[in-house]
This record gives sequence, C-alpha cells and structure tokens, in this order.
Amino acid sequence: MESPSLIHRIFLSLWVLLLPFWDLGAGVALVLAFFAAVLPNLSAARRRWSQSAPMWPLWGVVLMVVLGSLWHPTSLDGYLRHLPLILVFWAYDRESIARSLPVGAIAVMAFLLGAGMLRVIEGAQWDTLVYRGLLKGLHQHVYIGTYLLLAALAVQNGPWSGRIKGFFWALTLLFLGLLGAKMLLISALLAAGWVAFRDRSFPRWALPAVAILTLGFGLAQGLAQGRAMGHVLKPVDPHWATGSVDTRIVQVQAAWELIQEKPWLGWGPESTQPALNARYTQMDYRFGVKRALNVHNQWVEWALTYGLVGLGIWLVTAAAGFRVARPNPLTLGVFVLYFGSLWLTESFMERSLGVSLVAMAWMWGVVPKKEN
Repeated sequence: MESPSLIHRIFLSLWVLLLPFWDLGAGVALVLAFFAAVLPNLSAARRRWSQSAPMWPLWGVVLMVVLGSLWHPTSLDGYLRHLPLILVFWAYDRESIARSLPVGAIAVMAFLLGAGMLRVIEGAQWDTLVYRGLLKGLHQHVYIGTYLLLAALAVQNGPWSGRIKGFFWALTLLFLGLLGAKMLLISALLAAGWVAFRDRSFPRWALPAVAILTLGFGLAQGLAQGRAMGHVLKPVDPHWATGSVDTRIVQVQAAWELIQEKPWLGWGPESTQPALNARYTQMDYRFGVKRALNVHNQWVEWALTYGLVGLGIWLVTAAAGFRVARPNPLTLGVFVLYFGSLWLTESFMERSLGVSLVAMAWMWGVVPKKEN
C-alpha cells in the first residue's frame, strides 16, 4: 500500500485509543481507517490482496464463522465482532500503532487508578484497587493486560531512551501485578521464556522485572477479598465452584458433554450459551448459571460452537497460509505461546476487543514488516 494519509493515520490511531473504552466507537474508527486506506488507491489495495497469505491463519477464523452460518443462524454481532481480522490487514500502519499504543496504555492506567483512588476516598475498601475491583467499567483483566503488554513492546521497540523504556515497563508490570490475572501472567512468562531460549540468555532487566511484578501481585494478594491463592487451589465441586481453576474445569466438563451430543457441526453461536446454561443447571453449577459463563477456553468454545467441521475449515486455511508464507519462528513462537496458552483459559475471541488485539498482534509481530 501507499504511504498512509493523515486521515488514515488519525482514524487508525483513534481505533487504538478507543479499544479499551468503547467497542462501537473503536469499530467505527477501524472501518473509517480501512476506507481511508483503500478508496484513494484501489489498484494498490488489489495488489495488497496478493500479499495476504500471512493472514490466512486469522482469516480461517472468519471463514469458519461465515461457513458455519450455513448450518447455524448467526447474529449480525457475530459477524461484526470478527470484522477486525479482515479490516486490519488493509488499515494497518506500524508507525501509527506504535505511537498510539503507549498513549492508550497511559490513559488506561491513569483512568483506572484515578477512578479507584476516588472510590477509596469516597469510602470504598482498598481491594477496589486490585483484581476486578480495579477494572470497574472496563473489560476483564486479560484484555486490558494484553493491551498494556502490547503498549510496553511498542515502547521497547521505539526511539525512546533506556530510562523511559525501563520506567514504562516498571509501571506496566506493577499494574499487571495489581490486576492479578494469573493466567495472563503465565502466558506472558511462557512467551518471555521462548525469547530467552532463542537468545540463549536472560536480559539483565529480568530480575528487576520479576521483582516489580511480584510486588504488584503481592499487593493484590494482600488486599484481595476472596481472590487470594487459597481461593484458586480448591477441590473441583460444581456446587461450590467459584475460583479460577475449579470453575474452568467444570465449564470444560459441561462443554465436553455437549460436544459429544453434536460433534460434527456443533451447537451454533446462538444456541451454545443456552445449552451451557441448561447443562450448568443439571450439574448444580450455581455460579455458572448466575453469571451465564462461557467455556473460558477458546479452543473448546470453537469446537462446541462450530464442531469438528468448523475447526477443520480453520485448520486447513491456517495450514495453507503457513505453507505459502513462512513467518519468523521467534515472533510466531511468542504469539502462539502467549495467545495459544491464554486461549486455554479464556474464550478470548468471544469479545471484539480480544479479536482486535489478536489481529493487531499478528500484523505487528508475525506478518513480515515489508508487507505491513
């Protein structure tokens, strides 16, 4: 594509800044960025299509959703939620993303900490500054944490001084610790371990980073009400399940029973949650019924929704893309270890923010720089 126009960069930056705060506004900004990139030069957009093989693994998800609608009804929201997987390919501009992400991350942290301190001043308990109490009004911690990590990577790869990079990483890690997203932290450590393995060494800032992260997580554990580690390591009993681990095990068990009933075509996006709720009732899983919880496992969620046929469509498309375009093993490994492991504990792609973050991370880290 040609060099991005000013209006293109404005809309794309607006998309990045609105992502954590407003799904609809962010979606509209991305659509406008797409048109600003494509309409001025349709011939360049057509040439761009010839370079799309690196995107096929993500477009396989879109194909699974579209073809799945042939045997299951799909709402307009289901289509719109996956639209960033297509639009980001044409709208993407690395420089605009790299400049906007740090600004967005600072805005998120300032907003959440400021709102939390205001609640404390008004009489709330200190635990409003940790876990989900800190995220009142915004998305879950796995989404916000992923956004902050991408912003920190943008700063790391930017033109800033070492002191600014160190300060931004320290602030990000402290905030991630306060969020206490255990599954996200495990996924991030797996990705960091892959980088260390490829480099055959640990960076000199590894120990300070762990210390800062431990400080934030320790504060979260000390202030938490009912979300400490003891709450996580509980026996699995559907009747009493409310923790981080036992709930996910119960939800996957319920989904597996439903998958066995409709293994080939799945239940469809409109029937999956009602079927889960009914199975939760049979299991006496009160917490799941009260919260109408999804599977909290993206792989199982797709199998439950689209069946083995849907998963097969996605896998064939992804394999074809990898055969044509061979991504960098380092960045592909980081992406697969982080998001692949996170998808084991979260139905990450069931929200528009999750889809957008995956599309952004894939374009930034996996698709070769010369092609985006």
